Amino acid sequence: MKRSIILAAAAALVLLASGSMLPACGTAETWESLSKRMIESCTKHQQGVRDLTWEMEMDVPSSEGSFKSNTLLYSKGPKFRVEVSMEGMEDMGMPAGMGDMKTIVIGDGKSAWIINPMMGKSQIPPEEAEKYRAKWSCTDYMPVAAEIVGSEKIGGFDCWVLSVIDASSEYAKLWIEQGGLRVLKMEGRPQEGVASVILFADYRKVSGTFEMPFKTMMYSGKDLISTAVVKSAKVNSGLSDELFDHEKIKVTGPGSKEMMDEIKKAQQKLEEGGD
Repeated sequence: MKRSIILAAAAALVLLASGSMLPACGTAETWESLSKRMIESCTKHQQGVRDLTWEMEMDVPSSEGSFKSNTLLYSKGPKFRVEVSMEGMEDMGMPAGMGDMKTIVIGDGKSAWIINPMMGKSQIPPEEAEKYRAKWSCTDYMPVAAEIVGSEKIGGFDCWVLSVIDASSEYAKLWIEQGGLRVLKMEGRPQEGVASVILFADYRKVSGTFEMPFKTMMYSGKDLISTAVVKSAKVNSGLSDELFDHEKIKVTGPGSKEMMDEIKKAQQKLEEGGD
């Protein structure tokens, strides 16, 4: 569950990097004309970004105490690489050193792999890979059909509210800033009566007109489930193709059995009130 929250946040941040390029829309705007201009704008923007590298820190509160994740994301055309490590895991009953373990997910445009010291290296299906892939082009997320249903202030900014019509989209509503043309809020489709909400803030220019939100907050209903802050972002740094080659990565660290034994010992110490 926590892993999906982290990856979902990673995927949402990258979406908003291109969401800032959305065109202005007026009351007479139709979805057909708006979506056409969105595609043209996003395509033009995407042609100028050959690769993207960014680092994110996320704080995830829980009943056992909050923990932090550090994520590095690399994107180059259809290729991507995501590296995730954790902090504060010892306070949640995990053995010392577990936070140092890094989970890596790599996609080369045809197949995807997940590498973790506990589980080793394994190939994952395309639909699973899409949960990890660092998408940043708004054409990847733009709904097939939507309509402008009103306006609302988000963080002091006037926004157009878009209602997503097609059921294939995971989002039900989008809020687009009227002045700066940035996406400031997304609302997911309700799951068991509760809808997820993502708020974006602190937009900064990364390269030319390309900008992205440096702060993202995710909610489940009214409950805050994560706050993510972008620490750095680079465009066109010349990423090597070897970075996206899973065969170049060697798996080191304890196996799953050894780590599970350590987890049980750590949890037992917590229950006994030990250090």
